[in-house]
Amino acid sequence: MIEQLISITSHGPASPLRGSISGIMGSTSLACWIVLLMPQLIEQWRLKSADGIAIGFITIWFLGDVFNLVGALWAHLLPQVMFLAVWFCFADFLMIFSYLYYQHLNKVKKQNPQEHRPLIEHRRTSSTLTDIALEPSYHGIFTKFGLPILFVVGCGLMGFLVSDNGTDDTTPIDDTGDSISLGPQIVGYLSAVLYLGARIPQIVQNHRRKSVHGLSLLFFLFSTLGNLTYAGQILCYRSDSNYVLLNLSWLLGSLGTIFEDSIIFLQFYIYKDSISDDEFIP
Repeated sequence: MIEQLISITSHGPASPLRGSISGIMGSTSLACWIVLLMPQLIEQWRLKSADGIAIGFITIWFLGDVFNLVGALWAHLLPQVMFLAVWFCFADFLMIFSYLYYQHLNKVKKQNPQEHRPLIEHRRTSSTLTDIALEPSYHGIFTKFGLPILFVVGCGLMGFLVSDNGTDDTTPIDDTGDSISLGPQIVGYLSAVLYLGARIPQIVQNHRRKSVHGLSLLFFLFSTLGNLTYAGQILCYRSDSNYVLLNLSWLLGSLGTIFEDSIIFLQFYIYKDSISDDEFIP
């Protein structure tokens, strides 16, 4: 995430076109990070349960974002980058609070299941965001997943277009050339290790439960899209060996996370029979 932003250097891209593509991908990646945790928070609020998320996942992820914040402060990044680092930590706090609330403070409300539910449920045709979040079974795959992704991509494109001179202001510049101080590099590798390690408790929990009930597929779709566009941002900006090596820790973190998210996507497919009708996966 934020550690991915501290490594763009002052040497320009090979062409203006590559620079523009890199900027669009960077803005799209940031848009994904901003909304990343919202689908999972909504899912837990909708189900009044956090059984689906692994506490190890969100705890290790939180530590990774803490290192992001440390790296942003250490490297003296732009104010908007600092803001995103703080936002990530705040969103992680909300996720952890939601888990503790539903797992430990809200046990009493797990009673009152099917008895008071009406025998006949009427289909609602509204497509408002509230209805999509609270009644996903009443909406198609495109409405549940396609529209939110298109919205985020559109926001990323808009962010790029309204930035000064068509450049991505969220990408800081390092005036020292193809170098970055050792401290932020170490923080970057630590962050990458934490992000890679965070997925493991979730994958193990899904395997043990033989279920992905309570997990938001959109959450992992945003994660994959954010990491793909971030890796594309780096490789489109420049692809020489020095630049790739400089960004290696962040590339490994992003591409490795995509691999682990692919395992979780496979689990969504394998365990789809354990998903309720509200979480239908094709």
